[in-house]
Amino acid sequence: MALAQQSGIAAPCRSRNAAFRYCSVHRAAPLVNRSRLTCQAQAQGSVLASEAFAPLLPLDDSYESAHSFSDFANWLVPGSLLVGRYPYVEPSRCKSYQEGEAKLEQILKAGITTFMSLQAEVPAQAELALRGVNGFMPYKSAAELIKHSMAGPPPSDIMNGLRTPELDRYLPPRHKPANEAYIAYAARETLEFAHSPIEDLSVPGERHPIEDLSVPGERQLEEIVADMQRRIEAGEVLYAHCWGGRGRVGLVGACFLAATYGVSADEALERVQRAFDTRKDNERRSPETDEQHAMVRKFVAAHKSRQAGSLHPGHE
Repeated sequence: MALAQQSGIAAPCRSRNAAFRYCSVHRAAPLVNRSRLTCQAQAQGSVLASEAFAPLLPLDDSYESAHSFSDFANWLVPGSLLVGRYPYVEPSRCKSYQEGEAKLEQILKAGITTFMSLQAEVPAQAELALRGVNGFMPYKSAAELIKHSMAGPPPSDIMNGLRTPELDRYLPPRHKPANEAYIAYAARETLEFAHSPIEDLSVPGERHPIEDLSVPGERQLEEIVADMQRRIEAGEVLYAHCWGGRGRVGLVGACFLAATYGVSADEALERVQRAFDTRKDNERRSPETDEQHAMVRKFVAAHKSRQAGSLHPGHE
């Protein structure tokens, strides 16, 4: 079994709101000089919503190398937001469990703490049957097993008898509360699995029977982007994916960049495309459709209009 070979892998060393360092990690996010990049972001007119958000890297000749990760994923914000394909067994490219486990291991070695699925055609991971659906196999259990094998056994100072954070998932509630070190360790080793479904080859709200289809679409995008922002502010490192990792995740990624950093729609789309191109995927486009590109522009215009309204509430 491929999963049985995961033990003994060094775990990532992580600190809140800081760059990431990894031991024996392939193609992890580069270390970031926050103060230097903050000055660059300010010079470019970018707006950082919070110190939790790493400043955007400049669109120069080093952009591609800084955002490259693998042939199935790329960094959109190095160290904070990785985007890509379905990370496990699926109907088109990844058809073996061994390949799927290798993908999950590479993602987890990069420090990912949260998987965010944008697929409406696949249920939430917690609800996906073991037999999968339409060729998509559930990856939650495999990711958790790999994560625990990377971390190794919990330190002796947080163990309470034979109780460990892993065993607690299957045992009755504790009679006495766990100590702070135990709680912190359990939180650090726990993966999150979010689900924000969007129909394939569509924009949010496109297939809903509502007269003005742009309204629910923009609202859903706002909710997804806000959820991503909250998670990153809380210290989570996201892997956002759809099926092919270029349509829906490109749409959401561009909207996230515009809403979080104040960049224009053109710059957000350029950043998404150039980062996607590092996968060498036959010069395909991300976001994938004209409708998705148009939705990014509509979202950015509406977002900037709301921001202007909040700054000048009495202005007509």
